[in-house]
Amino acid sequence: MKPKFFLIEMYPTVSFRDEKVLCRLLDVLESYEAFAPTHWGNSETVKVEYNREELLQKVMEQGMISEIYLYRNKSVRYTFSCDVNSSRDSFLEMEFSQSIPKKLWSDFFALSDQLAGVAKPRYGLAHMFWASSNPWTTERERVHKWMNICAQPIPVRFLRNGPLGLGMKTYMDHSISGLLDSNVLKELPARVTDLDWGGVSVSLLDNPLEADLDTVLDDWRAAMNHLEKVDFLATPQFDEKRQHISFTPSKAWNRYLSDGRWK
Repeated sequence: MKPKFFLIEMYPTVSFRDEKVLCRLLDVLESYEAFAPTHWGNSETVKVEYNREELLQKVMEQGMISEIYLYRNKSVRYTFSCDVNSSRDSFLEMEFSQSIPKKLWSDFFALSDQLAGVAKPRYGLAHMFWASSNPWTTERERVHKWMNICAQPIPVRFLRNGPLGLGMKTYMDHSISGLLDSNVLKELPARVTDLDWGGVSVSLLDNPLEADLDTVLDDWRAAMNHLEKVDFLATPQFDEKRQHISFTPSKAWNRYLSDGRWK
């Protein structure tokens, strides 16, 4: 069974109103032949042929654009969106609404690393999603559903509850990774890497080409078991009908918000 879709979501700490930063973002996307955008727009309802100079001119000179949308409609399809200005709620998302060829799986995570290098996210995830059962009927299906929801840190979930759980690759800046004792990260059964921009990444698999649902689930559960021992992750509540999962923020996240560190 192949993954159903691929997703990158981040909370940037930079402004894409800065021309150098925006150029770096476009450079990253254009550097991959399979991921280069074909169209762009300034809202979900606008889609015109991609023109880098036109995009830069409208963002820099007009100052009326608050969001950027990029699209690719060739064999590998995606929708990319990000807020132009830096704010507490800045959000970046790149969704491949269908599976991508296995030969590009490593490139997908390399692309995510480079986007993180530009966006310098407070928090972010890159993940491959296999279709989950709804309702779940076994413990394995419950964990799968849980993992899929954790790997989608959309604002309505994340800003209120904080980290829900890991993705196949997770990014944290020092303010969020600092909620964890350094020994907890060192002992995490995953590859933890210090990044040039000051954040850390957590990778469940060394080689994405080895990814399959069973392997990812096993590695995800092992890492989650380790993190559940400390006050970091939001607490999940599983619906009696085995369809929905809600969350309660950890005490550490409530302190993080009350201290004004998310700004």
